[in-house]
Amino acid sequence: MPGPVADAYPLIETPKVSAPLPSESFSSASRNYTFFATDIALGSLGYKEEEFYLEGRAKAYGTPSSTPVITNAGTTEPVQNAEVIASDIPYKTRFVVRRPVDAAKFNGTVVVEWLNVTDGFDGEYFWVQAKDYLLRAGYAYVGVSAQNNAISNPTLGLKQFSPERYGSLDVTNGAAVAQDALSFDIYSQAVKAARTLPGVMGGLEVKRVIAAGMSQSGSRMGTYANYVHLRAPIVDAMLIQVSNPVVRDDLPTPMIKVLSESEANAANLVRTQPDTPTRRTWWIAGSAHGDAIQRIGRTAVRLRDLGPAKTGNDNCLNGTVATRTRTPLSHVVSAAVHHLNRQIETGAQPPSAPALTLAGTAPESVARDVYGNALGGIRLAAMEVPVARADGIQCGNIGAWVPFSDEQIAALYPTHADYVSKVNTAVQSSIAAGFVLPEDAARTVADAQAALYGRNLKCGALCLSAGHFRADYSTTGLLRDNLAYYSVVRGEDLMQAVDDAHRWVAASETETGAAAAYDRNFAIASLERFTALAQKAVDEERLTTTAAQVLTSQANTIVQALRQVP
Repeated sequence: MPGPVADAYPLIETPKVSAPLPSESFSSASRNYTFFATDIALGSLGYKEEEFYLEGRAKAYGTPSSTPVITNAGTTEPVQNAEVIASDIPYKTRFVVRRPVDAAKFNGTVVVEWLNVTDGFDGEYFWVQAKDYLLRAGYAYVGVSAQNNAISNPTLGLKQFSPERYGSLDVTNGAAVAQDALSFDIYSQAVKAARTLPGVMGGLEVKRVIAAGMSQSGSRMGTYANYVHLRAPIVDAMLIQVSNPVVRDDLPTPMIKVLSESEANAANLVRTQPDTPTRRTWWIAGSAHGDAIQRIGRTAVRLRDLGPAKTGNDNCLNGTVATRTRTPLSHVVSAAVHHLNRQIETGAQPPSAPALTLAGTAPESVARDVYGNALGGIRLAAMEVPVARADGIQCGNIGAWVPFSDEQIAALYPTHADYVSKVNTAVQSSIAAGFVLPEDAARTVADAQAALYGRNLKCGALCLSAGHFRADYSTTGLLRDNLAYYSVVRGEDLMQAVDDAHRWVAASETETGAAAAYDRNFAIASLERFTALAQKAVDEERLTTTAAQVLTSQANTIVQALRQVP
């Protein structure tokens, strides 16, 4: 008989993981279902979602005995790992798994997101950006609740959301452990569960793990990389998104930091580190920390699980500036995961990216072109073929997105074919540079082909994509962006209905009198067709009820506004 299998990670405690937690319906009085259960129709993509309790005994880490001094010239003295100040501390938390059902679809890599707790709940903000790539390329995903604010926040935390489901969670040992001192070991134990406990991944063979953290949890990931990871390595690569912690130069584990313009403040620009064989820093011109996709990706689940009062309302300069940049940071995040996975497998190093161009002012700032768009950095088609001023700094972390005037668009793109051609040239450059994957580039080109630029149509108040959906406000441009987020299987008819409505609305905003009224009627008919198709997609499980409710609400909001036009 074969002997016991040796523990491949003996320095990390093996946690106890429950069976997958059953969930009641979203109408459950006790809300006994997975918080922020995905609004993506995973089944239509060959995936499933499961939630587990994770519990065990964890180490608490204290302040490192020697603070690293890391400069652009490299590490000037050895980095000391964090000290263990207490051990064997009990904890219980939860994590969510999204994985292929069929082992043949699994590519062997799990991406484990350290969920963000800034808003008082678990924010899966890496998932929101990278989901399309993860799902089409066969990755598995794990989201870990490692910090107390998402569990115990008195307004939005898991215990408040569903005491029945989450009331027993505790990552503070009854408030005896402060400052999330257990979070680093809890994260490592969650990774170990994914790598070594077959029930977590449904028997899938895990070969590689990429750690991911966005913003606040990206900062925690920096601390993890500097002081904890090398004590007991268990992840193969790290992705830090929209956070710029200084990272030790002797880290042998591949890492990419994907940064938006919003991080380009004076302090971050000064401490930007040079690339090494295992570290890359990618700045994306025209992007924001919390862009439109971050908003779109959480609107439906927030409405469902937290209610309309908790969904927030962007406001910049008293509502006079449109918010949330549309430059697809998500495409670069996906490329980063792709390159990290390849580096683990083959050793091939990711491309280095140009830095943002600096203005040479004091304090230092980003240089901008005549349109107000940043110079330098990774330049996606949205910057090379601009249709708006995209400023990741003006409105704080959400950025400003101010569409060009009709006159500017006409001068830049006299014909629609001219616009599409320029977009195609730009995305081919992005593919060649390695910052956009071909599938995402194809989506950008398809969006350009459906766009109105160069068609002599005005896109006004009920047409433009700017800002975000609210209960009293939507546009056909916003509806299109929201529908695109869901990547509905066999959803071409849905998108066609929205594109038809978009063109008819633009026509109604271009023409006057009876012709405009005629256009509005066709726009309304297209939106009504869309709502019927959305219900069909729900019935066929290609669209979740959660997503459909938001999409149809947007469509109905536009219809109501069209009917009120005098």
